[in-house]
Amino acid sequence: MKNKIYLLVFVYWSILEFLLEGSFHFFSLYRFLNIIENLFFTVLIAFIVSLINNNALKRVFYGLLVIFTCFMFWFETIMYLNFKIHFGPSSFFVFLNTNPDEITEFVKEYTNAHFVIATILFFIPLLKLKSITNSLVNFIPKYQFRRYNLFKLGTIVFLFLLGFKLTKLVDHNLPYLVSRSLILNYKDTQYIDDFNAEIDSNTNLSKNINSNLNNTFIVLIGESVTSAHMQLYGYYRETTPLLYKNKDSLSVYKNVISPSTSTFHSLSKALTLGNYENPKKVLALPITTFFNKSGFKTFWISNHSPAFNPSSALARVADQAQSKFFNSKEAVMNNLKHDGELLNKVDEALNDKAPHKIIFLHLIGAHFSYENRYPNAFNIFNDKPQTQFNDDTAFKKINSYDNAIRYSDFIVNDVLQKIKKKNTNSYLMYFSDHGEEVFQDENFYGHLEDRPTKNTFKIPLVMWYSNQFAYPKDYFYDENRKYMTDDLWHSIAHISGLKSTFIDSTRSVFSSYFVKRKRLILEGKNYETFFK
Repeated sequence: MKNKIYLLVFVYWSILEFLLEGSFHFFSLYRFLNIIENLFFTVLIAFIVSLINNNALKRVFYGLLVIFTCFMFWFETIMYLNFKIHFGPSSFFVFLNTNPDEITEFVKEYTNAHFVIATILFFIPLLKLKSITNSLVNFIPKYQFRRYNLFKLGTIVFLFLLGFKLTKLVDHNLPYLVSRSLILNYKDTQYIDDFNAEIDSNTNLSKNINSNLNNTFIVLIGESVTSAHMQLYGYYRETTPLLYKNKDSLSVYKNVISPSTSTFHSLSKALTLGNYENPKKVLALPITTFFNKSGFKTFWISNHSPAFNPSSALARVADQAQSKFFNSKEAVMNNLKHDGELLNKVDEALNDKAPHKIIFLHLIGAHFSYENRYPNAFNIFNDKPQTQFNDDTAFKKINSYDNAIRYSDFIVNDVLQKIKKKNTNSYLMYFSDHGEEVFQDENFYGHLEDRPTKNTFKIPLVMWYSNQFAYPKDYFYDENRKYMTDDLWHSIAHISGLKSTFIDSTRSVFSSYFVKRKRLILEGKNYETFFK
């Protein structure tokens, strides 16, 4: 009987998750069913492990099951306590394809009293891991391989999975998420490898219409910058005074959104042939590969460390650049990587002797932790900001975020002044991967795929052109054009004077042939109506 008592740890974890989530937020039937689903899933796996005849091996698997069950309940609780979200497939893909410093910083940023208390309460039973494992070994009877027992097992598994599928609880089951995501990632990679192999063998992929000119283009990618916090877009604070001062020489697109709230998802579409209608092509023909084939020298200068997954779309875009630079690992891990450290690398790229070059500059921008994104000289906003959420955390985060935007304004302007000095056919494009929620519409800061707000999608798109710039014949500027950057690949190629069967001018924000389409986000939601 004593051994069996340790099995109550699984009930303890279930009750603990439900009580913590309900106490700090609210109780709901869906959360209860999700917790029951976790418990039944654990029982099912324990039942399958009992089929193993080797007792030593059985103990190992039971031990791993206990540890994983603890982690599963804890992880779901932490995500719900901090963000009130059910951890879904989109978020898992983001974690799978992000980089080490973002994971580290995410944990640091959201570690609070709730996190510490929940972690202690969940993991303290693991001190008795051996006793819990022994309970499983002794309590669950040995399962004999008889035909009727196998039939029972198959029936139980089938009904269990059917219930998961019909209730959609399976979409939030952690083991299912991991397995499904890895399989899909593998299949998509295989599909795109075949596609890119055909591209590599194509020697007439693209033509540079302006090959008789010296071409110097800069695509400056901001990070976590929402246009809702930019003076250039009507924000009440002077967060972008330098861009605002130059506004008469800029083309400012006022109605642009990202296709996602994560760097991985948004740039995977913006910088490849992938878009909402063709999600499988998020690894197809990276923009850097396309410019290489068009006779350009490509540069990738980044204030981010490389992604965990080298086969991910963004990793492939960066890897295909002929010249690559990522900020030092020491700076990354210590949060000392201000974007100003990249300016010398921009100078080197601009002074390169190649007659045709495109420079992709990926900033850290306003990514949390906001207070680490700017030097002390830019600690400008310290007064009480405008917000409906009246607490010190909101005030602090809004001020530090606005300071980060102010510093990004300085960086963008500095790069702009550098390219202005070049007597070439030039443009500078500035956009952000996605936006950010900073206590404006919700009592929350960050950019989670499973907790979207309007501001996590609203982004800037700003263009500057040199006096010598050779505009495409179909160029047309409409500042109010509704646009989503999953088609940015076509816009960059089009404005750069490239010609190819892959370029679709109806998807270019700069073309008179542009065709308006529904801006679909979040697996089919219409952006125009979703947030109303």
